[in-house]
Amino acid sequence: MPMASQDREEQYDRVVHYFNVRRVGVQINEYLGGGTDGDVWKTSDGTAVKVLHRFASYANERDSYARLAEYGHTETIDGFWLPRMLMSDDELMIVEMDLMQHPPYIIDFAKVRIDRPPDFDEDTLADAERMGRERFEHNWPAVKSLLATLESYGIYYMDPNRGNITFPDMP
Repeated sequence: MPMASQDREEQYDRVVHYFNVRRVGVQINEYLGGGTDGDVWKTSDGTAVKVLHRFASYANERDSYARLAEYGHTETIDGFWLPRMLMSDDELMIVEMDLMQHPPYIIDFAKVRIDRPPDFDEDTLADAERMGRERFEHNWPAVKSLLATLESYGIYYMDPNRGNITFPDMP
């Protein structure tokens, strides 16, 4: 369901407030896109600012980057580029991070589960495997390895799609 323009305006106002308080002098360059969890803008500093709609999604995003940093993953994980979280704002539900430009990379941790593995039945797991093979084709083994690595850190990535996990050979 696309976000109403009024909601996007509210998100934009939060970004402007963030810049006025936390990043004086930085400007919004362009709207990069959005989805069910939030909206993302590119800044004049070449970073990405993500404004999340719900606190749980914001906390997942913030806490995933913090957890990965604890384990030394601030730039890459399993051969995938990873945005480095630069700042976060709990009140405004904003995460500022590196802008990913060159695949392979992984982004968008809003739908993860932290320290709570999903309890999927065998049919759901089989469907996820089939969908993963269809989405990622010959890259599916690399994605499965990445997901397993994330799980080893207690991050259960629930949204593996080609918009969030990209490869240079897959548009």
